[in-house]
Amino acid sequence: MKFSDIAGYSGEKKSLQEICRLLKQYHNLNKMGIRMPRGLLLSGDPGVGKTAMAEALIEESGVPCIRVSSCEALSADELSTYLETKFQAAAEHVPSIILIDELDKMVGQPDRYRSTYNMDNTRKFLQVMNDHKNDGILCVATVNDMDMLCGALKRSGRFDRIVDIPKPNLIDRTEIIRHYLKGKPVSRSLNIRLLAKMTYGMSGADIECAVNEAGIRAILEKSRVIRQKDMDRAIDQIAFHGTSRENVLGEEQRRLIATHEVGHLVTGLILSPEDVTGITILPQGESEGHTGFADDANGVRSLESVLTRITVLLAGKAAETIYYPDQTYLGSSADIEGAGASCRALLEDEGAYGFTYCIFPKDGYYQGSLHSNEKKATIERKHDQIMIECFEKAKNIVKQHKPLADLIISKLMDQFTLSRQEIMEIFDAYKEKKGISEDRSTEAHAS
Repeated sequence: MKFSDIAGYSGEKKSLQEICRLLKQYHNLNKMGIRMPRGLLLSGDPGVGKTAMAEALIEESGVPCIRVSSCEALSADELSTYLETKFQAAAEHVPSIILIDELDKMVGQPDRYRSTYNMDNTRKFLQVMNDHKNDGILCVATVNDMDMLCGALKRSGRFDRIVDIPKPNLIDRTEIIRHYLKGKPVSRSLNIRLLAKMTYGMSGADIECAVNEAGIRAILEKSRVIRQKDMDRAIDQIAFHGTSRENVLGEEQRRLIATHEVGHLVTGLILSPEDVTGITILPQGESEGHTGFADDANGVRSLESVLTRITVLLAGKAAETIYYPDQTYLGSSADIEGAGASCRALLEDEGAYGFTYCIFPKDGYYQGSLHSNEKKATIERKHDQIMIECFEKAKNIVKQHKPLADLIISKLMDQFTLSRQEIMEIFDAYKEKKGISEDRSTEAHAS
């Protein structure tokens, strides 16, 4: 494993390549009285490539590596003996690397409520690390949860370098998808840029799994190439934690689900057509149907973009009120919860409507008692106002473009699933017929 084998993450790889150069210059550093960094923490969510980065560092530095398993020692005394043996072995061939995968499992304690640490294991680990701090050993550790490590571990002089490996951004995801598709038969119509947008929030491991699942689907359907629809369904499978199930629902229930999803879709098409990726009324995992939206290409959020997200989230329920005015159906809780969370973030965290609505400190245990009932009521009123305005905006959009909604509902009842290409063909024909410009229609801006 080399850094060239890892797609994306150019900045993170550059930081680790610098450490490689330092390991190769170890004896020159000693001559100048400069010490090598003693520790390197690679932190990030599972699946982002921390271990792969560590393996590339070991390979390209060319120095001996002693591997430590976070699961091999249970008690503090066993851990102390185990670590001492490993560090002594590493000290015989300096410069060298000690690699600890998932350090947080070794010294952390999964008790977030009390915010405590496994201090016995932490003390033993620090003791062994301090005993060998001048032996020319670089301790490299991967960590899933930095909050599990106490400050004594993370301070300078112990782990001097901390490199965060985040979820891949749009550019990284584009490179990762190309990397995993390399050498595989791929349809010419496969839109890698769109796939990169659709995989927002996924790790490199998730993307690799999606590409593999797409290949499996292509083979099962006797296709010689991986097609766009194969990737679309594989991405949905990863996102919703389940395979698509056959639609065995009754026609009326299917129509209700289609109406709900088309509310999301039509509102999205009017407000942010570039982000629409597909729609289905086939059950997927715990979802009875869903409409796909990609993230913003630039990763830049504005007040307008978040309000658009809230409006689109509420548009499913808005469509139900238009098509079923005499009935109130349940099933929109996830949409309302997501919209409410985004609304509260605008008010309490981002200061998008002024500091009057901000909550400080956000993570304080006594947060609730720090603010008057009057302020809480002010926040609640503004929260309700934004939610109602976005809901009414969604209703107006669905009403004004009901012919488009009717057409897509009819298509969904027959096909169950529509790709982005199929949706955009319908939308382009609708715009041409209605004379709608490429810009958002003026009525979409009405509150």
